[in-house]
Amino acid sequence: MEKVNVCIVGTGWTGTNHFNGYKAIPEKATVAAVVAHSDASKAKAETWGVPKIYRSFDDALKDDEIDAFNLCTPHYLHAEQLLACLGAGKHALGETPACLTIEECRALRIAMFEHPDQKVATGHICRSWPTYAHAKELVSGGGIGDVFYLSSNYAHKPDPGEYPSRLTWGRSPRSRTRLGIAYHSVDLLRWVAGDVEEVSGDYTEHARIAILKFKNGAMGKVFTSSSVVRPYIMSLSVYGHEGTVVCWWEEEILQGYLHKSAEWDPERLTETPLHGRGSPEWAYEMENFVDSILQGTALACPLSEGVATVETCLAVEAAMMHNTKVRVGT
Repeated sequence: MEKVNVCIVGTGWTGTNHFNGYKAIPEKATVAAVVAHSDASKAKAETWGVPKIYRSFDDALKDDEIDAFNLCTPHYLHAEQLLACLGAGKHALGETPACLTIEECRALRIAMFEHPDQKVATGHICRSWPTYAHAKELVSGGGIGDVFYLSSNYAHKPDPGEYPSRLTWGRSPRSRTRLGIAYHSVDLLRWVAGDVEEVSGDYTEHARIAILKFKNGAMGKVFTSSSVVRPYIMSLSVYGHEGTVVCWWEEEILQGYLHKSAEWDPERLTETPLHGRGSPEWAYEMENFVDSILQGTALACPLSEGVATVETCLAVEAAMMHNTKVRVGT
């Protein structure tokens, strides 16, 4: 296989970003088809100049010329569509969250075991942001010593004019979760510090806080709110015995700093423009997915990682509901 033929399912904000990501790597991949259920979606796909437009996901799945699927669909469809792709012998990149229930987590883990040769990923896009990737590299390379605490804040009041499709994501009652879209923050901390052993948390109408205990002994915290009066923020702070990494939005740039002392003399990390404003992460994510198919390279976020993040978030949900500590995976 010289190039990967991709089918994008859904043409909303996320599907458009996926399409633009593939446009940036024409030598490696072609968007050969789109699944567009509505007339508006079909009209948008036509402007992309895609050779094939399907109105049915099942029909697209039967197309032998399609190698891989990008699932940019409502949350409650992710698990069943991922399972269908695996069953049809297709590679797949499913958007976040990978699934919604512990039963779906188990079903996906079984399917991954039964189809080990297929590349299947979760679109945790933060793993493709250059600033966070630089932070991850520093921490993994021992640049701040042993990590003992890390945190992430996800505060965002989405503009329905910019995210008109956001109201469709939660049509299933299964999609309720008190952490909401802050599963991105949970995944970011898991990516940096590894698996979570135990969680607790609390919430009010306007704020939710999750406390994470990692298997390596580090502690973590995730705060999220959609009641904020401020610009979008998704931050990262990682504290080690020999240094601290801080990533924070300043105007429309994600800045990163490495502190090695108590003096203000930080090393700057790679900067990233505001998410979805010409930033490069979509091209990086699509290229990573395609390279895994063509060259067998490692996925930035394999489905197994996406499932583990969901399992962590489900444990947080249970801890909040019952006001107790919960072990992840139980």
